[in-house]
Amino acid sequence: MLIKKMTLLGIICIILLTGVQFSTAVEVATIHGAVYEWDSFDPLEDVIVEVNSTPPQSMLAKYGIYSFNLEPGDYLISASFYSSNNLVAYTEEEITVTGDGDYVMDLILLPVYYDSLGENEFAELDEIASFSDADDEQDSSPFSLGMIGILFILVILSAGVYYIVKQRSGKSTSDHGSSHISNEEFDSVLPADMWQGLPDDLREVIGIISKNDGRITQKELRTRVRHSEAKVSLMVSDLESRGIVRKFKKGRGNVIILEEYKADEDSNQNV
Repeated sequence: MLIKKMTLLGIICIILLTGVQFSTAVEVATIHGAVYEWDSFDPLEDVIVEVNSTPPQSMLAKYGIYSFNLEPGDYLISASFYSSNNLVAYTEEEITVTGDGDYVMDLILLPVYYDSLGENEFAELDEIASFSDADDEQDSSPFSLGMIGILFILVILSAGVYYIVKQRSGKSTSDHGSSHISNEEFDSVLPADMWQGLPDDLREVIGIISKNDGRITQKELRTRVRHSEAKVSLMVSDLESRGIVRKFKKGRGNVIILEEYKADEDSNQNV
């Protein structure tokens, strides 16, 4: 009788252990993908990819490919690329694992500019952008303002912008402020067909970026022009669509980079 009880207990233990192993295997998912360069979208080799699992996992994406096995939960996957022991490109993405399966998440690394921007400045950008996001959420509510009030505000803003543009366009071209650059200086920065005919406000932004070594944060740009945050964002987007500047996301802030067309032309002539 004792032997039968021991045999039955052993069978139950085996069943329980098998069930635990089976459930654990079912709940593990595979997260994998490729790591790409931001400009060429080619796979980037020797990238360090990490995930904040318990315990944390990390791997070297030797050929631009990474893979992790994760249980259900919320995770942050980050990728870092170093050159000469300096971080030059970075990105991070959040992912939610709801069960077993195959999850594909490709990562695009963006350049990091630590030579001109510090962590304190990025923290300030995040704080300012968080307030801006809260304002956007309130404005997007259909019950925050009546339709008539919204239309009235838009009319007033449009009239104000039109008045400012007309005033700036009426100024003499010989009146150069600290942010204005001459036509000869424009020729050294951009091809003539790109800067000729630009509105004065866009020329002013180009002058500011050019005199700031070709790069500036959007926060700093807003302090140097007499325009609202929304107006500055529209001007930056306009210049980006014309191919004159590039805008990179860093945290909740943006870094504006002036394209170096003349440098490219000179290098082509020397070849």
